[in-house]
Amino acid sequence: MYQVLKDELQGKIEGGYMKETVVKALVDGLYGKNTHLNPKKVVEGLTPVNAKVKPEYGLHSCWELLHHIKIWQKAIIEAIKGKEVDWKDISANYNWPSAEYLSDDQNFVNLVKMFENGLLEVEKLINTSDLHKSMPAWDDAPVIQAIIVLLQHNSYHYGQIVAVRKVLGIWH
Repeated sequence: MYQVLKDELQGKIEGGYMKETVVKALVDGLYGKNTHLNPKKVVEGLTPVNAKVKPEYGLHSCWELLHHIKIWQKAIIEAIKGKEVDWKDISANYNWPSAEYLSDDQNFVNLVKMFENGLLEVEKLINTSDLHKSMPAWDDAPVIQAIIVLLQHNSYHYGQIVAVRKVLGIWH
């Protein structure tokens, strides 16, 4: 019975009945419409100097959090594109930026650009991908699952960035 319902729903989605609605909801979610702030607002006004300040209580800096978002966003993009992703290596070696990376202010400028370009790339993938296609790099999960995880992950960390900015007195 489940397979019959799944096949029927799949036909409606592929036929355009629901696909346009799902695509619009995903793109709206990517940019925070009706869910959270627009990601560009989250990073607006951040500079290499204020972005690397760590608040008390062991919280991450805004720069560290944005780096973390960008790293996982890139990995998910690669998985959607059908490329191999070494999730354990990313988690162990690239999850958070090194002190050396944080010492070069140009890295922050580049990070913001890569993050924003990544959002555009995700938007393009939402609009052009088969949302039900299995991704070998993610235990054959469908593309739509990866996109939803990306939206949730980014949203969670946007909240952290805003909280850090408020604590530091650099939120507008």
